[in-house]
Amino acid sequence: MHPMPTENSDNWFLKKHENGEVFGPVPLQKIREWAHSAQVNSQDMLSNDNVIWTQAPMIAQMEMDWLVEVNDHLLYGPTTAETLLEFHQLGEISSETIVLNCCSGESLPLGEAAFYSAPEREPEEEKIPANPLMRMLEQSGRGGVRVNLQNRVRELEVALLDKRRKLMAAEHTIVGLETKIKTLESRIRDISGFQKS
Repeated sequence: MHPMPTENSDNWFLKKHENGEVFGPVPLQKIREWAHSAQVNSQDMLSNDNVIWTQAPMIAQMEMDWLVEVNDHLLYGPTTAETLLEFHQLGEISSETIVLNCCSGESLPLGEAAFYSAPEREPEEEKIPANPLMRMLEQSGRGGVRVNLQNRVRELEVALLDKRRKLMAAEHTIVGLETKIKTLESRIRDISGFQKS
């Protein structure tokens, strides 16, 4: 499994989990802006060819690295820091609500996060239709069996997120090292005058 290339940053698609609606092609930066304005959730999918789809948090550039503890150790996310700030502004969470950084494993109250006092974002000029982020957050507060199971599955998926990112990065590094080894072997043969017969 190789990391999804992000070089072709102008030709990306977003597929909404709740209804399968696809937006794009748009620049990856635009989808990132949507994520940072709470319009992309952790189950939405991204693709740069409209064929192979990857969950949004798996694309590191999306910066969907935060979980929020919404009710009795039930977690929502991963999502962006800006989404957490929006939840706070709407009164859905408080500065005492525990948030978890998936990359570092750090767990702390929202009010102690480095981004908490960050300046307000400028409103985006282009929006996509409303998504179920707030609806899902409200439902998780009701604590139904199905919601609890969904949250447990999400917790397990998030536990794998950082490991998958590290694995993908390691595989990318291995490919680069194998190429370097072949180049060095070729140079050694040239230097030693060794020729294959």
